[in-house]
Amino acid sequence: MDNTYTPPTLNIQAMDHLLSIRVFQRIVETGSFTQASTHLGLPRSTVSKALLDLEAHLGSRLLQRTTRSVTLTVEGAEYYRRMARVTASLDEADEALRGMGTAATGRLRIDVYSSFAHHVLIPALQYFRAEFPEVQLAIGISDRPVNLVEEGVDCVIRAGELPDSSMVGKTIYKDRYVTCASPGYLQRHGTPQTPEELRQHHPLVGYFGAATSEVWPLSLRNKGSHHQLSCFALYSNDSAGQIAMLAAGLGIGQTHRLVVEPMLQSGALVEVLPDWNGHTLPISLMYPSAKRMNARAKGFVEWLGRYLKREMNR
Repeated sequence: MDNTYTPPTLNIQAMDHLLSIRVFQRIVETGSFTQASTHLGLPRSTVSKALLDLEAHLGSRLLQRTTRSVTLTVEGAEYYRRMARVTASLDEADEALRGMGTAATGRLRIDVYSSFAHHVLIPALQYFRAEFPEVQLAIGISDRPVNLVEEGVDCVIRAGELPDSSMVGKTIYKDRYVTCASPGYLQRHGTPQTPEELRQHHPLVGYFGAATSEVWPLSLRNKGSHHQLSCFALYSNDSAGQIAMLAAGLGIGQTHRLVVEPMLQSGALVEVLPDWNGHTLPISLMYPSAKRMNARAKGFVEWLGRYLKREMNR
């Protein structure tokens, strides 16, 4: 009996199909055939052929191409969503077997709520890049709910309580709401001295959740007294948009102190009713419970925690 091991025949067609899927994903993520070819280190002609082969195999057009843009078709969006889960599982298996989890290298995809991204994270990224030069950071900016597994996101940063039991959470900072307005607004309309004066005589600028459309009330506490104001003249489902409205002098509102602290320090915004506290606000990082946090995500979380602690203790 011949016990000689015969390796399985290499399935080139399957390998080509996987490459075509990777090419398709990179075109979607970069929005460009040229950028995709650069990221993948492939000739542009190879990228174009891989996509055509994939579309021929599926019998569906995945992308609409013009001279200026590349957009997903309905079929393409569905295929991208499904393949994101498949390739994420493949990447995780590769990482586990190769021991890549010990080094903070490779691509890290995060999703960050708008005001935190614009006012805190992006200004600090130079320090992250200096510490982790081998990590390619892909940042989604939104206040909407994110399905981490389906969208291929490693971790998400959100403000407030996050009850989704399918995710694991880590509080990276405990913030507090601050009531504020622009100096120009206060010069024109005066500064309220009590919550009642604020309610009666000033337009409130608020925020409503992207998922529920529920407007978050303006909450004020002082020595056992508690006021909740909810008659807003303006409100946005984008936290950075709310701050922009306050800076534009459109009214008085509450937002995260951590996010607007630089604007308070510079005088672009002025705290109102400083003796009345807004409620506390946990800022949390979440990741799927079924997926262990890789070294890139761990490095990012630890770096961000150190950075926030250092900045707020200045």
